[in-house]
Amino acid sequence: MAILTAAVVLVGVLVVLDLVLTLGLIRRLRTHADLIGKALDGPTVADPRSAQADEPAQIPVGKVIEDFSARSTDGRDLSRDTFTDGAVVGFFSPSCEACWERLPGFLTYAGSAGRDRVLAVVQGAEQQAADLVARLQVVAQVVVEPYNGTVASAFDVQALPSMCVVDADWRVSSSGYGVEALLPAAVS
Repeated sequence: MAILTAAVVLVGVLVVLDLVLTLGLIRRLRTHADLIGKALDGPTVADPRSAQADEPAQIPVGKVIEDFSARSTDGRDLSRDTFTDGAVVGFFSPSCEACWERLPGFLTYAGSAGRDRVLAVVQGAEQQAADLVARLQVVAQVVVEPYNGTVASAFDVQALPSMCVVDADWRVSSSGYGVEALLPAAVS
């Protein structure tokens, strides 16, 4: 009888050990799946409240933006030449929570610049972007493109949301993840 009890206890211990190792493996696989999913989904979401060294870079001040060509949601062909006096530019995604949080500030800021001086780029699937596009069209020329599309590549966007002000020579005069980092004089 003692041998049978010892065998049952041993099997029980092995089952508990196996369960603990399986749960640890599942947790590790979920972490890896999340990391791979984020890498495949496009740019990361920046959180300016946590200034960490590994945080994605903003659009560098002083950078001259490369030429680009895109079509706005209202059918206009857009390029650097479209905005002869410089522009306010914002990059957003419908799946980005931080983008939705900073959208009201951008709408207010961009509204004071005038629609002809504002470019908003929505990255992601067009059917998912409809609500975001509708809100931005009030104050901006809006382009919908996939992640790392033509306009985002010209600006070298690394994180969303990204906003910047460019001068008439398309040199970035201010940039950030929210309008508080943009120069107020740039839209006057």
